[in-house]
Amino acid sequence: MTTATARAQTTLAGLAVALVLVTTVTAGSIVVADRTLADATNDPLEQHQAERAADALVTDSPLTTAQGRIDKSLVNKTNASELATAVPTLRSVDFRVRVDGETIAAQGDPQGGTTVSRGAVAIETRTASETIDLNDSDAATLNGRTNRIQFDVNPDPDTTVRTIRVGDRVVLHRPTGIEGTHTVNVTDYADPVIRVERVGPAPTGSVTATATLFETEAARIEVTVDA
Repeated sequence: MTTATARAQTTLAGLAVALVLVTTVTAGSIVVADRTLADATNDPLEQHQAERAADALVTDSPLTTAQGRIDKSLVNKTNASELATAVPTLRSVDFRVRVDGETIAAQGDPQGGTTVSRGAVAIETRTASETIDLNDSDAATLNGRTNRIQFDVNPDPDTTVRTIRVGDRVVLHRPTGIEGTHTVNVTDYADPVIRVERVGPAPTGSVTATATLFETEAARIEVTVDA
């Protein structure tokens, strides 16, 4: 083996050792940096608990409807005990839940902790009805969106109600006459406009439409967990 060859092998060996050392130091530095970052921000357990709690609150909790919307009437009725029972990650920890910046429930005294927020769709409902006097009108509008309407059709003996429309859709039709109470499903994309087709020498009686109306808006839920 020549002197030049020996020197080259020694140089390569030294370079390999140096690369191993640099890689080891770099990897160790990254691990240390990650740990330092985690310690400087949020406790991983608190972060996990807060995230799971926030996800549960906007999907399946005492605050939501079957369709996964935040029901404002339920928000006003809830309390910390009910939320802790329904959401396992809120049990045995101090926590606070806010909806659109307003505290709706708190357990313990969460002075610090980890806070996580989620966007959601909030729904507000109310019951309303409109009565069409068949003597002087054949139409009415329910001011609010709904997906179901109950009709109470009460024509006088000399009046026949043949058809009821909601928007452009026929929801009830009977050539010999519609009477009594009927519930129909409707699309909820707009306020329902109701039109009644009635016949008779001087139509009289009434058609009353009753529905649970709803309005939707964006909402934000904020959960603070202090474990």
